[in-house]
Amino acid sequence: MNVHRLPQVPRMGEPDRTPPVRVPRRPEVAPSRFGVGAAIRVFRVRRWTILTIIFICTAVAGIVLSQLTPLYSASASIAVGPHSRESAATVDPLATDPKQDAAVETQLRILQSSWVAERVIAALSLAHDPHFSGGSASLFDRLNPMAWFGAKPKIGAGGKTAATVGPAMLNQFASRLTVEADGRSSVARVTFTSSDPVRAALVANTVVAVYLQTQSSAAKAAPDASDPQLLRLTEQVREAEAALEERKAHPGITAIKDGNALAAEQVAELNEQIAAARKSLAEHEAKHRRATDLLTSGNDPAKITSITSAPLIVKLRDKQSDLTRREAELSSKYGERHPQMIALRDERSDLQAKIDEELKRIVKSLAGAVGAAKTRLASLESSLNEMQGEASPPPTESVEQPTLQELESELAARRAALQQHQSVARSAPINTPGNDPRLIAKATAPAGPSFPDVPMVMGGTLFGSTIMAMLFALIMEGLGKGFRTGAEVESAAHTTNLSVVPSLKGVKHVADHIMQKPSSSFTEAVRTLYSGVQLSDAAHRPPKVLLMTSSIANEGKTTLAVSLGRLASRSGARVILIDADLRHPSVGAAFSPRRPEVGLVEVLTGKCKLRDVLHRDPISALEFIPTAAPAHSPMELLASPAMKNMLDILRQHYDLVIIDAAPVLPVSDTRLLSRIADKVVYVVGWDTTPRDAVLAGLRFLHDANADVAGTVLNQADMRRHAIYNYGSASYGYDTKYERYHAQ
Repeated sequence: MNVHRLPQVPRMGEPDRTPPVRVPRRPEVAPSRFGVGAAIRVFRVRRWTILTIIFICTAVAGIVLSQLTPLYSASASIAVGPHSRESAATVDPLATDPKQDAAVETQLRILQSSWVAERVIAALSLAHDPHFSGGSASLFDRLNPMAWFGAKPKIGAGGKTAATVGPAMLNQFASRLTVEADGRSSVARVTFTSSDPVRAALVANTVVAVYLQTQSSAAKAAPDASDPQLLRLTEQVREAEAALEERKAHPGITAIKDGNALAAEQVAELNEQIAAARKSLAEHEAKHRRATDLLTSGNDPAKITSITSAPLIVKLRDKQSDLTRREAELSSKYGERHPQMIALRDERSDLQAKIDEELKRIVKSLAGAVGAAKTRLASLESSLNEMQGEASPPPTESVEQPTLQELESELAARRAALQQHQSVARSAPINTPGNDPRLIAKATAPAGPSFPDVPMVMGGTLFGSTIMAMLFALIMEGLGKGFRTGAEVESAAHTTNLSVVPSLKGVKHVADHIMQKPSSSFTEAVRTLYSGVQLSDAAHRPPKVLLMTSSIANEGKTTLAVSLGRLASRSGARVILIDADLRHPSVGAAFSPRRPEVGLVEVLTGKCKLRDVLHRDPISALEFIPTAAPAHSPMELLASPAMKNMLDILRQHYDLVIIDAAPVLPVSDTRLLSRIADKVVYVVGWDTTPRDAVLAGLRFLHDANADVAGTVLNQADMRRHAIYNYGSASYGYDTKYERYHAQ
């Protein structure tokens, strides 16, 4: 570092620059305003955030739509109400007929009935159709992520999709089928939805065909209430059909006048029960006999298990075998009279006693089962003897029954008579309006899917994501904690904003821009700050001692102080920069990486002279006083007479003394220094420093009677600031005006 030796001759006639005591107005927060113009500026600033949200939402919607199975809807139209010309000519289109509405509603219910659904499913074999049984039409299943990654329907043992015509399939068919009236007319629209367009049209047409066939059969079979002969013939046909069905259901039964047939059936049933009882008795006796033999002649676990389940005996026998094996092993080692041998034999005897006791219980249980079987057999034999000894059956007289051929012949004759009467009745003129349903339009395979509606979904997603992104941008803007324009600072703090200094991203030594690029936007912002400081005094007397501070740390005040000092020295003024942040000094590091040996603390404590701590900037005429080491009592040193005397000396030899002070909120050192400085420049981090912190720091300075020249918005994003500030802040300093940039 270059050391500049100062002469100790003061300038004559220099007036006293101690600022008068003043009580400025305390800053108050101005009410925030928000309008359409401000919202548009917010959208311009955060346009990339808005576009990113819109793109993500649209991409997600596109992915979901690509994974959904398209569904096709085919519709057929059918008339289900009166349609004769006479009735059509006399009915008022604005009038409502309750009877006609009820009739149409009834036909709609028939079209949606499970009876029609069962016949359609059976006719088209929909139970094994993968387009029908393979997927559900519910929205949850369509959006099920498991289906996107290859989830398949369950497969039955026969290799086909497991599907049964039951309530579940009928409900699924009903969920795909829609039947509704076409306005206030008697026309019903039958719509079916499927993943196959051809299948959708086929099912809709089949539903209409089954309904028409059903209604046609019912119309032919229904008798005319005004024709008694037709009613009588119809009733005779129904009686003949019932008799024939009864005869086919019971071909071998004859009518018996008395109850001998019932007695014969009871005897046969008793004989079957007696045979079963005797078989059961024989089985129980055999088991009892084998168990008794085992008890008297020794027991074998395998034989006992074959007779009855005896797991306890098997376990005891296994344990007994283990004891026998251990006894054989220990007998050769210890002998027969050893205590362990005696204990093993006693334990084995106890196990044998338990086995015998369990075997006796089994024999007793089998004996009880034999006795119960004998008692049941005796009871059944006694009942049989009583029934056989009552009486011999008297001679029976069977009632003659018509044969199957006779019943069929009679049914054919009655049907022929009914058909002849109906043909005669149909040949007569009919004056009543027709109510028979008829097909109006068949269903055809749709050209495009009905679900999903891609244009509607994508349009809705685009609109919804745009609204959501705008709301998000407004919320993020509202949550912003700092100031973005000088007007905001002036409105909230009631003080002048001297300049807006841009942020130089990617530049390591920002303060060097003053010397390297004198025509850059950064240099011009610092020049605006210097001009504002020079014109801040009402008497147009430039301040000699300028203190620079901020609310909190890391707001760039040291870099700004160095830049301001270099700019002022470049213009010909004698400028000195003092590092008065005795807790965290940083001025020396801005000029050289080497740590100075002595500094401001040593001067104030009298350990060295002022001329020993003066250093010169290597690239400019700026001089500075660094701080070598932090002080133990910074506040006492800065408030001492030595500090005031040093500033008085510097006033006489320099045109501008810049003091880089500590932040206002963490410590109180700056409040004391602000009383002996001519002006205070308050540095505010652009959109980073909380507004409450800025206002609190200014309030502390005003309470200390500091003369605040104004604020500086530092490290600003000039692109966003230009939008917030109506586009005028960066005029002449962007890529469109290259002639203003330093070459």
